[in-house]
Amino acid sequence: MTLRHDPWRVLFPLGVLLAWAGVLEWLLYAVGATAEYRAVFHATAQIQGFMTCLAVGFLYTFVPRRTAAAEPTHLQLAVAAAAPVAATLAALDGRVALAQALWGAGLLNVAVFVSRRVLGRAGLRGLPGVFVWVPAGLAAAVIGAVLVAVAAVLGPAEEPELWRLGRGLLLQGFLTALVVGVGGTMIPVLTRGPGAAAPAAGSASGRAAQTIAAALFLASFPLEAYLAPRAGLALRGVISGAVLVSEARLWRPPSIPGLHRWLIWSSAWLLPAGYLAAAAAPEPRSTALHVVFVGGFALMALSVSLHVALSHAGRPDALASSPWQVRAMAGLLLVALASRLLAGVDAARSRPWLGLASGAFLLATVAWGSLVGAAVRAAAKSREASA
Repeated sequence: MTLRHDPWRVLFPLGVLLAWAGVLEWLLYAVGATAEYRAVFHATAQIQGFMTCLAVGFLYTFVPRRTAAAEPTHLQLAVAAAAPVAATLAALDGRVALAQALWGAGLLNVAVFVSRRVLGRAGLRGLPGVFVWVPAGLAAAVIGAVLVAVAAVLGPAEEPELWRLGRGLLLQGFLTALVVGVGGTMIPVLTRGPGAAAPAAGSASGRAAQTIAAALFLASFPLEAYLAPRAGLALRGVISGAVLVSEARLWRPPSIPGLHRWLIWSSAWLLPAGYLAAAAAPEPRSTALHVVFVGGFALMALSVSLHVALSHAGRPDALASSPWQVRAMAGLLLVALASRLLAGVDAARSRPWLGLASGAFLLATVAWGSLVGAAVRAAAKSREASA
């Protein structure tokens, strides 16, 4: 079985390693090993490293199977793996503009891969209309990277609105659009079985409606940066939530066994809830947005990647049960989210809360790796025995 066929085997573990690089920044600051908390590096490692690897690993695995198109080439896979690492290293060195250039080049590579398979007739026949959010998310990522690079060169203090706009598209728009596009397509299947799948092909009017919704969502970023911050956040939460709820039919809870299915379902609700919470209490805005980052993005990514890994490793027993690793991952991510929120609310004791949040998050990835690693090793042994 080649890596081109199962690109997640490279990208998922790489993403978790980059998560360690980003979250250790919290832990080192909390225990006093570093004097300051490098927010830009942390965000780069988490979103442009960890989350990008998991998202691209899923897209490279899912899109060819769903559209009956070609798998990624070795070059596309190599670029997808190298760009997040290079961007994280550049951000660690304080070279923000270079980090965006490297990461943007990698995302452009992914955008070409997805667009060629999704925007043709075969792709449109194989995917529902809500999947247009995926190209929209990739476009937001590339545009956001360009704007952040320009603002970094000019100076964030000189161009604060441009910096906020670029960072918003990069850290929020990119992954939210991917969650809506992929989640609207796959959450019914992952939580209620193949019979709950959306129609294989979306109508032209349905794709047009989703394109308008995605455009309104992207418009929330300049609205937030230049005119009305709370209105921008509220619009973001309303649009993403409305599309997710309607397309994934989120009012229906999971109906097949497997704890990770409940985690996927819960994360889909937490995503718009985080934006609405940030709109209701925008100071400090970054605190409430961690409901989006940890409860929406990280919980969704780890749970979906768990499903991908276990299903491809031939472990339906683990998918239909609640292994201790999944229970531990869920509990630890809850602790990480609660502690990160308390770090923003209880400023006098922010360091201990950040230390607890970072430790819990890192242990959650260990639990994830324990289950995924065991499944992959078992599958490898099974293939060797049958060879």
